[in-house]
Amino acid sequence: MRWLRENWIDALIFAVFAVTVVGIVLFLTGVNPFKTKAPSGVTAPVPIASPAPDETAPAGADAEAPAAEEPVTVVPLLPAAPETATEPPAGAAPSEPAAATAPAATAAPAGRTETAPPPAAPAGPETGIFRVSVGAFGNPLNALALAQKLEAQGYAVRLEPVGRVTRVAVGPFTRRGDAVQAAERLAGYEPQIYRGDSPEPTQTYLQVGAFKQLASAEATVRTLRDQGIGPVVLQYRKPWIKVWVGPVAADQLTALKRRLVEAGFEVVEVR
Repeated sequence: MRWLRENWIDALIFAVFAVTVVGIVLFLTGVNPFKTKAPSGVTAPVPIASPAPDETAPAGADAEAPAAEEPVTVVPLLPAAPETATEPPAGAAPSEPAAATAPAATAAPAGRTETAPPPAAPAGPETGIFRVSVGAFGNPLNALALAQKLEAQGYAVRLEPVGRVTRVAVGPFTRRGDAVQAAERLAGYEPQIYRGDSPEPTQTYLQVGAFKQLASAEATVRTLRDQGIGPVVLQYRKPWIKVWVGPVAADQLTALKRRLVEAGFEVVEVR
């Protein structure tokens, strides 16, 4: 003890040096003598970081929801009840106006069924040329589809430009009674009977194609509609299906001709 009292400074320096050496050794070896050991078989819990607010998905949602697809609307070429034409422009009607469809029958008593009478043919001789109009369409593809369907059923069909629409007519019939019978069979199309052959158009059209194949006429019509050129009408007098653009006003004729030629069509003026 006497030595310690006389040499305490040397002892203190030695103790500090020893502690420093031990600390360096523990630091280099990674040993922490003050760390409390976990019980056997138990591991310390690992903290879980909470997700950021904008990373939290709603309950039940997929990690990456697919983008919503725009709904697709399918429009059939041949509607169940074909649209009927509005009154044709002046100068484009047949030689004698079509007779109006007879009004529907009044309500029948209970337990009794009555149907509307068939459309009457125009007054006149019992023989001649009669046709039955079964609809007119602003979309010529609808007129073409209806004509194809009626031909498959054995009818003679004609497509006639009437102003800006294409009329579908069945015939000709040489007797009034035959036209009435055809109208009765085609009652679902609200038929109208007219007498006389269809006159040539008095308005100006531009013909851009004449085809014997239905597919070729359809392709031409679709090309014109895709390019925003119209109205487009059809004339079909078997075997030729002619595609016309019009009617065209006189002040627009030159510009429309130029546009059609630039689009690759061979243009023929029809009057």
